[in-house]
Amino acid sequence: MRPSASLLLLAVATASFCLATDANFLQPRHAAGACIPHEREALLAFKRGITSDPAGLLNSWQEGDHDCCRWRGVRCSNRTGHVTKLRLGNENGEYFDREALIGQISRSLLALEHLKHLNLSNNKLEGPSGRIPKFLGSFKNMRHLDLAGIPFSGSVPLHLGNLSNLHYLDLSNMGVS
Repeated sequence: MRPSASLLLLAVATASFCLATDANFLQPRHAAGACIPHEREALLAFKRGITSDPAGLLNSWQEGDHDCCRWRGVRCSNRTGHVTKLRLGNENGEYFDREALIGQISRSLLALEHLKHLNLSNNKLEGPSGRIPKFLGSFKNMRHLDLAGIPFSGSVPLHLGNLSNLHYLDLSNMGVS
């Protein structure tokens, strides 16, 4: 075989291998400037469960803004547009009383099926009966869950054991056992 034919064959084989090993190459890229509509609705439902937002953390979450990927605390996959991170932790723990979100952790979050990172730490949030919501154990892609400093009561639900991809879990400074 001639050297140029060998190089061409090698280039084609290499390109074929690269395409075959990239599992995402067949997935369509999500259109820029928009998030997944049902995930946007889930986030707005979560916001409706918040009764107080003194620091204005959710001010950018507006009904008229269709791109939830640009909202504060929300991160989406550049490829698919799915919400992958929700970072609503009160980073100023010393101002807990003045800046914490107050309200319910809504089941609407279950619509965020691709959620990998959830930080709700140091907020005054509640689940049913003041406990950690069992539904938080339903996120099969969850890698990071931070609920530190939320005044939950009761025990840690066994359902959190379903988070088989979890690498980080913070339940510190809570009233749970």
